Amino acid sequence: SSASSSSSSSASSSASGGFAMPDPTLMDVLRVLRRVHLDWSSGGEESADRALDAQRKGVLDKVHLVFAGGLLETPDHPERCAFWRLAESLGAQCHRKWDATFITHVVAGEKRSGSVERAVKEGVHAVSKEWLLHAAQRWCKQREELYPAPGVLPDPSRLPPVPSLPSVEQRIKAALEAVKLIPVVGQNGEQRDFRLRVATRYFVGPALWPRVNALFDRFQALESNPNETSNEERDRVLKELTRLVGDDALGRIVSATEPLTT
Repeated sequence: SSASSSSSSSASSSASGGFAMPDPTLMDVLRVLRRVHLDWSSGGEESADRALDAQRKGVLDKVHLVFAGGLLETPDHPERCAFWRLAESLGAQCHRKWDATFITHVVAGEKRSGSVERAVKEGVHAVSKEWLLHAAQRWCKQREELYPAPGVLPDPSRLPPVPSLPSVEQRIKAALEAVKLIPVVGQNGEQRDFRLRVATRYFVGPALWPRVNALFDRFQALESNPNETSNEERDRVLKELTRLVGDDALGRIVSATEPLTT
């Protein structure tokens, strides 16, 4: 389970007053089709197939990446691996070894690796494999801060700035607009909790955000090692989160985002 699913039992379960969050994938596809049509009809490409291929190759243009965390099934022949081939099909340049002079991204599997540690230390993007998969699905480069590599805590300083909004209704609407950009990947509890973390930033100021972030971290740690004692502490963590964010706001956010996690 995750903080979002557990919170829903203690927070309001009513979605009344919530805001619809349409999947932006269709808008991405429409954007691609319009560009393909323009390239082809203007004579920029000799056929729709070539125009499509050019759009595809431009998704990760100028991206230089290495894979980590067990994503390459055959390290001796990485070009045979599905993730390697997928990245190349999007225009990325894949490399076998880390080189700080040009590597822009580390795409990681489920295991924390030395490459991820180095990326975090040196300010290189360390992203989950879903960053690559969703770029392929949506035909556009995804925002790296929304796809942290497993084990990498979200860095609030790299998230979009939160505007100052006077009313709860405006904050909820803005929070859900931000959350809808973040993909739900299967049953990945960390990814679901990250969505809720982003939403809560609209209801706590910068001074309280480190405390809220620490509470999410503690909740995830308790979920990873459940026991009788941790259940009581988990309830205390959820109660503190509710107090800081606000019962009504937290309940409505959870209710609006929960259908997306099933």
